[in-house]
Amino acid sequence: MKISEVCSIAEAVLVLSVLTKRAWTEAEFAHAVIRLHLPIYAAAPYDALIVSKRYVDGRLVITPEPSMTAQYVTLLQGEIEELASSLGPQVVTDRPAWLFGDKPYRTWDEIVAFRQGHHRVLGHWEADQGEWMGQSDEYFFSAPVQVTADSTLAVPRHTIAELVKDDLRRAQFELAGGVKSVPPVPMLQTPTTASATVGRDRVGAPEPLGITKNQVLAAFSHLTDIDLAKALANGKGLYSKAEAKVVDGTPGSRHAALWNPVILAVGFYEKYGAPRAKLNRVFTDNQFLAPWWEKWKEQADDLL
Repeated sequence: MKISEVCSIAEAVLVLSVLTKRAWTEAEFAHAVIRLHLPIYAAAPYDALIVSKRYVDGRLVITPEPSMTAQYVTLLQGEIEELASSLGPQVVTDRPAWLFGDKPYRTWDEIVAFRQGHHRVLGHWEADQGEWMGQSDEYFFSAPVQVTADSTLAVPRHTIAELVKDDLRRAQFELAGGVKSVPPVPMLQTPTTASATVGRDRVGAPEPLGITKNQVLAAFSHLTDIDLAKALANGKGLYSKAEAKVVDGTPGSRHAALWNPVILAVGFYEKYGAPRAKLNRVFTDNQFLAPWWEKWKEQADDLL
């Protein structure tokens, strides 16, 4: 089956369904893109101009590149998550998405190798905005490009290829006795469509009371330098029964203590300054937190 260099999200879902021999939804596609840190593009303005940015003797030199064009912008991991984080979101980027044949184009293997080298913040970048998605480290749009949930989004071919490979790995894991679970997460859809999709997928699924100590540590420990295990054991402040803790454990650990992950996430945002993009990743990267995604999204929309 021939796959286009880039295609729409609807086309990508159809191609995935054919190649994996099972039905995909846009919600499942969205969750997999975030979980695997894969690129998504957005259409660039037709008159967008390219410039090069180089440091010469410690000074940033910006040079117009009238012979270069780019049809798409590429979104970094953090920008993809921000676009999905609330109703009416928008991000601003200046990074072109290069296609096969473009001079700065890099293959997916080169992108992965670059990531493994930990080159996530290049010399002239002001901040680390997420996983490097293969855009050039030299060429940029001359003016920022605004991307919203209503923008025309596109899926590069290598993103589809990676999703197919991951689906095969997960199917093999399931056959070997593992548990395959793909929680629905709304992204890259209109708010109405996303809410309806998640609502249908969750009908009849009981919501757990909370998550265990080990699950708290697995999901949240990287967000702070404190001894989180000790804080949970002390059961004070954020980790107390008055706040996030919903069930006390029983002697001998016959029944585990449980904490509400949404209250924990709000606490990490307000008390420890954890970025919302990282907190979104907590819920999308940990499958046991899938039932809590909708409640977290509601709370996140209210955070200042």
